[in-house]
Amino acid sequence: MIDIHSFALPGFVSQATFALTLALLAWSDSRTRGTRWLAAACGLQLLTTVSRAILPVPLRVSENLSACILVLVFFLMYMGLRWFVLRIRLSTMNGPLALSAAMTTILSVGVMHPGAELMAARGASLIVLAATIYMLLRPRIKSLTDPGRIVAVLVLFTMGTVAFRVVLGASRLGDNVRWNTFGHDLSMVAFTLLGFSFIGMYVAETKRRLHEETRLDSLTGLHNRRAFEEMVQREVQIAGRDNTPLTLLMMDLDHFKQLNDTWGHALGDRALRTFGGVLLTVTGSGDAVARLGGEEFAILLPGRSARSAVSLAERLRATVEGLRLSEGDELIRFTVSVGLSSLQPGELGFEPMLRRADRALYKVKRSGRNRVLLSEADTSAIPPARSLPELETAAGAARTRRVREFAS
Repeated sequence: MIDIHSFALPGFVSQATFALTLALLAWSDSRTRGTRWLAAACGLQLLTTVSRAILPVPLRVSENLSACILVLVFFLMYMGLRWFVLRIRLSTMNGPLALSAAMTTILSVGVMHPGAELMAARGASLIVLAATIYMLLRPRIKSLTDPGRIVAVLVLFTMGTVAFRVVLGASRLGDNVRWNTFGHDLSMVAFTLLGFSFIGMYVAETKRRLHEETRLDSLTGLHNRRAFEEMVQREVQIAGRDNTPLTLLMMDLDHFKQLNDTWGHALGDRALRTFGGVLLTVTGSGDAVARLGGEEFAILLPGRSARSAVSLAERLRATVEGLRLSEGDELIRFTVSVGLSSLQPGELGFEPMLRRADRALYKVKRSGRNRVLLSEADTSAIPPARSLPELETAAGAARTRRVREFAS
């Protein structure tokens, strides 16, 4: 016969629901790896509940094993939440070694003091829960700060529940059936709330990821126009408030339509991805890089003066000029034109700066392309670095390649 009181049917149903839900989420979404840890924690807790409730007394999980499972459940929970808020892989064996040491200590306590192993396990669990709270309050993923704080509160409640059962076991109240039942019910409530928090963390992560994906260009991985305009608006406000320079670069790949028509869109996509990689190479972590559409790109340089931005743009232009894309027996070369403009004193929006950079880019494209031009402050095109020599053809070689240029 199943003892309904020990089986705790409502708690079992909630644990089974959360374990199944998290398992399905982990199976359907392989990118959210933290869900696997959380699903394992819920599944292991569910397994413990079922085995204690339905197995005959001689076959129940021993107290030693139950104590070890308790610590393991909280460790799996820690690892899952760690992925969500820190997004750092386990690079050392400190965690697994500490878990092994805790389990060894628990088993040793059980041998020397039978019946005390569960108390030792709860003590180790308090340490894991404290580390979990500390981690949740210092997230690396800033968009998960608020969900992390909510989960930290629920983990704190769980920590209080475990501490209550430690005090209960160490005092005479541990012999009182009513207090033991209350402690057990409180634990069920804590695990149920944790299950809700795990689902909530997954929802918050999914929302964050969808938000990021709507702000990224799928081909190059750079910011898209929408995200770039938001960043420009924010940086214009900061530059106006702090009286710091802000420079915008507008760029077009030269004769890109001709490259597409001649070699196909596959090579055109390669050129765009390669150029996007160059942009990330020449810029810093505080700069904003975006693909605005087609072959049009932009860079926003907070804190950089116009002259400093020109040097960066010229380095970018020369780097692109030296690139070669392999296509069969030929090497394809392409170039880029750049127009620059800086935020002027008194400007409250980015539209004037954007128009000036666009006009500078238009002048470059009309005057021969493959150049850098600073709008208004410097109306003359900055001459390009000397072109790299074309690769010479090796006479009689079967794998001869010719350099094809899509430049001025």
